[in-house]
Amino acid sequence: MEAEDFQEELTCSICLDYFEDPVSIECGHNFCRGCLRRSWAQSGSPVPCPECRQPSAPTAMRPNWALARLTERMRRRRLGPAPHGLCGRHWEPLRLFCEDDQRLVCLVCRESQEHQAHTMAPVDEAFASYREKLLKTQHSLTAKMNKAMHLQDMEVKNAAEWKEKMKNKRTRVSAEFAKLHVFLAEEEQLFIKRLSQEEEETKKKQNENTLRLNQMITSMKKLIFEVGEKSQSSTLELLQNPKDVLTRCENQDVNYSFEVLKVKTVCRLPMMKEMLKRFQVAVNLAEDTAYPKLVFSQEGRYVKNGESASSWPLFSTAWSYFAGWRNPQRTTDFVERFQHLPCVLGKNVFTSGKHYWEVEHQGSLEVAVGLCREDIMGITGSSTMSPRMGIWALCWSSAGYRPLTGISVRPTKLEPALHRVGVFLDHRAGEISFYSAVDGEHLYTFSCPSISRLRPFFWLSPLASLVIPPATGGK
Repeated sequence: MEAEDFQEELTCSICLDYFEDPVSIECGHNFCRGCLRRSWAQSGSPVPCPECRQPSAPTAMRPNWALARLTERMRRRRLGPAPHGLCGRHWEPLRLFCEDDQRLVCLVCRESQEHQAHTMAPVDEAFASYREKLLKTQHSLTAKMNKAMHLQDMEVKNAAEWKEKMKNKRTRVSAEFAKLHVFLAEEEQLFIKRLSQEEEETKKKQNENTLRLNQMITSMKKLIFEVGEKSQSSTLELLQNPKDVLTRCENQDVNYSFEVLKVKTVCRLPMMKEMLKRFQVAVNLAEDTAYPKLVFSQEGRYVKNGESASSWPLFSTAWSYFAGWRNPQRTTDFVERFQHLPCVLGKNVFTSGKHYWEVEHQGSLEVAVGLCREDIMGITGSSTMSPRMGIWALCWSSAGYRPLTGISVRPTKLEPALHRVGVFLDHRAGEISFYSAVDGEHLYTFSCPSISRLRPFFWLSPLASLVIPPATGGK
């Protein structure tokens, strides 16, 4: 108790802490110099003593060296750790709990300016309150942990089941693709067998035709020789039944029907349509590139050639028109739209990748679709629509289809008639292929290597029309 009383004598009544630079005033009370100056700064003149309220002049403030030395000694004595249960600052029992600072304080701390506005509670009450809260929190955390552990068990079980499902799926996929490989291999062998049978039959028929022609030629050679000898013989020999030779010559007829050899076996690959659909893109017509007589609708997916056939130059065949209109003026200047041919480009520009789209034409008139270079809009009448000019296209109508190769070929007839064509570009492979969009039958493939930029291409004969159906899959 004597130590506590001694400590009280060395404590400033303003800050409730050990004196810092203690000074004495006229009434004899001691304070920290800083505390006194702050206290006087808040009051008017004369300045009252914070403890006894007796007036005192600021000039009467004198340093108390003896009190300063005693305070320093006491402070040094207290530099060590405070005993358990005592305030480390004031060495007073920790009887209160500060809710704001969340720590134990003593009664002296409560009176200090640091804690005057803070909420305080007795230690035992704070202990009971926080113990109850901690127990409730522990119970809640335990429940949460049990839930998390249950979820962890479920996750582990779920992962194991998923892993097993993935294993089964991988096995099933491999098995299904193995079946598909076998099926495709069988289909390939079946098509090859059909081609071989057709080849044998065609060779047999060709050999028969060749033998027949050889026999015909041999017979006529004999007759020619016989006629030659008869005509050079004497009068008596020539007139020995000359009618017989003449009759046999007249009856010698070249009764032969020539037939162009065709490959009749149709190869329709299973799932070809599904494979092509994976690369399907939306293609729209670029009206700003179109021949002036072309008419558009359906948001640039339908086009019709509004020019009548009577306004065309008189050519012998429709193929003659593909050779272009005669125009004595050749130009190499860049033009923005077609001026001489009823063509239009698509808006798409293909520089890489695989792309597929379909074009539908129900009429009997001719149309052509495919791909081209960007700079072909200025082609003149003396040009031919062909790969040489940067156009890779397929022409078709109800009469059949033919590739535009620059060489006049007879159309290939399909049953039923071809009404919908698919165009497939493999830019990396440098190939442009055409398929029947109905059953996926391959029609023709162009090779177009080293072409960096390609655009969809469309040509229409007079009054012909075509439509680009909306993309139903792919990209």
